[in-house]
Amino acid sequence: MQFHEKLKACRISLGLTQEQLAERVYVSRVTVSKWETGWGLPNLGSLQQLAALFSLSVDELLSTNELVFLARSEVEQAAGRSRILLFGILDFLAVLLLFLPLFANGDGGSVALFSFSPTASFLQPLLITMVGLLSLFGVFELAVQSHLGPQWCIRVRTLSFVLGLVLLLVLVSSRQPYPATFLLCLVFSKVFMLIKRQ
Repeated sequence: MQFHEKLKACRISLGLTQEQLAERVYVSRVTVSKWETGWGLPNLGSLQQLAALFSLSVDELLSTNELVFLARSEVEQAAGRSRILLFGILDFLAVLLLFLPLFANGDGGSVALFSFSPTASFLQPLLITMVGLLSLFGVFELAVQSHLGPQWCIRVRTLSFVLGLVLLLVLVSSRQPYPATFLLCLVFSKVFMLIKRQ
């Protein structure tokens, strides 16, 4: 017997409507309807509430294949959220380009982001704006990482990667070797995480 069949049978045996069951496990009636028609499985929290409501174990509610599928999807969602978290941290680290000196020069001073190579007057505000934009996007990623679905996670990671590459290309084309090297390390870290995922 599949989960959706067990769920419907248990709900009917308790004399509950889909809406009453939905209220007890804190989901919508449409969600319960999806579960009963076989179009989806509950997350682990909802599954535990259902098992407690029906006085069953989670193993009794789910078949082995469904349990494996549920565990795999929970692991994939957690991995996607952790990748977004790491991408957000890496993007936010780009702000270090604005504040940290890159190395000390022979005069006892330090060389900051744009003082090593002369840049055109219009290019410096553009570079600072792009670094700020990438850092703000990193803050956005950190803020929403636990609220994104799988498709949005892919889009956010892609946008993060593209923003990093564009800034890297601008830094290289404006002959900023040290900031470009720093950003190249951040981009390689993202590439490594994407390759490791596959």
